[in-house]
Amino acid sequence: MTRASSATVVDASRVLRAEFEPYLPLMDFFAELLGPRTEVVLHDTSDLSRSIVALTNGHVSGRSVGGPATDLVLKVLQNHEHDDRDYLANYLAESRTGGTFRSSTFFIRDAGGDVVGMLCLNIDDEPLTRARDLLAAITATTGLVKGAPLGSGSEAGPASTSTSSSGPVAERLSMNVDELALDGVARIVAAQGVEPHRMTPDEKVAAVREIERAGVFLLKGAVAQVAEALHVSEPTVYRYVRQVRQGG
Repeated sequence: MTRASSATVVDASRVLRAEFEPYLPLMDFFAELLGPRTEVVLHDTSDLSRSIVALTNGHVSGRSVGGPATDLVLKVLQNHEHDDRDYLANYLAESRTGGTFRSSTFFIRDAGGDVVGMLCLNIDDEPLTRARDLLAAITATTGLVKGAPLGSGSEAGPASTSTSSSGPVAERLSMNVDELALDGVARIVAAQGVEPHRMTPDEKVAAVREIERAGVFLLKGAVAQVAEALHVSEPTVYRYVRQVRQGG
């Protein structure tokens, strides 16, 4: 399918699934409607290490086609969080460089109802946030606070923050698959509160359990990275994974 004047970059090395074709013009539509600070991403879940098959306004996060899935995508697929919903809306995402976005994801299904892709929007609200905060500061300075007439001595409370700058980060936008896996493993291992070389076998199994829940093992090569992070061999990681999956 050839589309004229498209702002969407498609991975030429991949054959797109038929289910994705209707979403390509929709990506241009969203980008035109919402502007250059909105990134639109099409993920193919068949290969999570290079799941980005089409991308519009990739400068927003710095990513490109051929890039990996996000930690949220891994978690959703691993825990079947998509089974009873069609989309996730207005959650906080963060790029590797620290930029924050208001993000939403729509699940694309095949004829059998299985999720085969995801259409994601990442909106950079930073200019709006700065403008709102500036207006709040000006309002407080001039005394134009609701319910507080000039000279009343009332003080404005702290400005509220928008979705793009407050609340827990639900998703991290990684540049490549190694970064995605290493970041996920590092955060989980750090959360154990014990240096890997000091961990007991039970503590390492607990770490592997959390890594499994995060969907990291859906990525190719993840076992080697987990083994290095936990200071164990790859066969040991496989043994821990079997133990976790068997309910141990």
